Amino acid sequence: MNTKKQLRLIICVLLVVGLGAALYKNQVLGFSFLPETRVDVWAIEGKITFTADGGPVTVRLNKADNTSNMVILSQETVGEKYLFTKETKDGVWTKESATGEQVIYYRASTYRRGGTTVVDPAPAPITDADLIVFDGAAEEAAELIIQQIKELGGDDPLAISRALLTFLNSAEKQSAQVLLKERKQYGGFLELTRGLLARAGVHVLKIKGLFLDEDSRNKKLTSLLQIYDGRKWQIIDPKTGVTRTHDDFVLWVSGDESLFEVTGGKDSSLSFSVNSSKVLASRAAIAAGKNSGAMLIDFSIYSLPLAEQNTFKLLLLIPLGALVVVILRNLVGIQTSGTFMPILIALTFLQTTLLWGLILFLVVVSVGLIMRSYLSHLNLLLVPRISAVLVFVIVIFVVISVLSIKLDFSQGLQVTFFPMIIISWTIERMSVLWEEEGPRDVFIQGGGSLFTASIIYMVMMNKFLGHLVYAFPELLLVLLAIILVIGSYSGYRLSELRRFEPMTRKS
Repeated sequence: MNTKKQLRLIICVLLVVGLGAALYKNQVLGFSFLPETRVDVWAIEGKITFTADGGPVTVRLNKADNTSNMVILSQETVGEKYLFTKETKDGVWTKESATGEQVIYYRASTYRRGGTTVVDPAPAPITDADLIVFDGAAEEAAELIIQQIKELGGDDPLAISRALLTFLNSAEKQSAQVLLKERKQYGGFLELTRGLLARAGVHVLKIKGLFLDEDSRNKKLTSLLQIYDGRKWQIIDPKTGVTRTHDDFVLWVSGDESLFEVTGGKDSSLSFSVNSSKVLASRAAIAAGKNSGAMLIDFSIYSLPLAEQNTFKLLLLIPLGALVVVILRNLVGIQTSGTFMPILIALTFLQTTLLWGLILFLVVVSVGLIMRSYLSHLNLLLVPRISAVLVFVIVIFVVISVLSIKLDFSQGLQVTFFPMIIISWTIERMSVLWEEEGPRDVFIQGGGSLFTASIIYMVMMNKFLGHLVYAFPELLLVLLAIILVIGSYSGYRLSELRRFEPMTRKS
């Protein structure tokens, strides 16, 4: 494989990996490409109350689940002197002895993100254990109802389910009345409905959950049916037969799972309170990713301490500056004093602001060039001369800072943000260039450096670009691919078009 093909392959791989990872984080993990995007986060508080018998107490609560729409961000508990342990599905509180009224709080925060993160599991085959055994007239009534709803619903599980609920809720048919009279014997209305649907070949689950449609107190879980329509699970309200959306629905109990159990107490009850707030989408996505153990979150800069994360926020801007330098030098043809000096100066401008940064840079470099011109008459060797320039630069920094304090001019103190070594090398390079090429080239390269640094500063200050490289650092691979494409360009620069324009004229 020749060099060009290798380069093209590398560029394609970088683009696919970088864009693919970014799209995955956006569509699946919920990261937003816009920095100010906010989402609704719901805080749910479950309150368990009971009266302890005076002996050891164990409280077990089924925790909220992640679904395809709703994602749990965090879970915590408040229980005075109770030992809390987390199990796969449950939260368990224990205490060696307790007497009287007891209150335990379980808190969870959740939000709805657009991408599907939890794949709906395929239903298990219907077995005899899913069916309800009827006797006598009830058996005949059940068979008659199943025959009728299949005629109405055909092969559509949702249509069959709605037809059955219409039969049972209206109770106009004698066959429905026969079964409803004995519904407690079969486990209640929901269990009766589930058993009949199972007989009709419909995969169905009993579920309980919360609809987060409004802030409220003393909210109870809603009992629903979940029907598998052949592709995904659908929620049906057993009272109306209406299909409910999964949006803003938090699944709490599925199938025969127990909601909560209290051992060592009596008169137990559970109620919920919910309220909503707006948070940044990226912050919510990071919390959800950490809670679910997403690899792109666990092995990323989000796993670092906050101080290091703030450092990387700045470091991740440097590749943007490198891209600007590559474009301006290789495509536009602007000359700069050094390749990456404009990037470092732009980083300084982030601390000083652009206007005062330009003024301080010009003052320091101008004074430094005057002092460097004097050193050239002393015929010093290279290393001592540069070291002397470095000392001069530090002296200039001190003088400007002291004068700023005396003149009550605080902007002058920002001169300390300039990298002293880079300024010293810049002064040395410009002085040598002045001696060898003349002042014109010094102004061209100096002006080009400041212009490039100003463009980089504006790019780094852009909130949208800053958010992209921090929330989607994999996009740096795309940026690298662009740099490699520009690196293979060997055509004319924009600044050369005018220079060679007479060659295109017809003689």
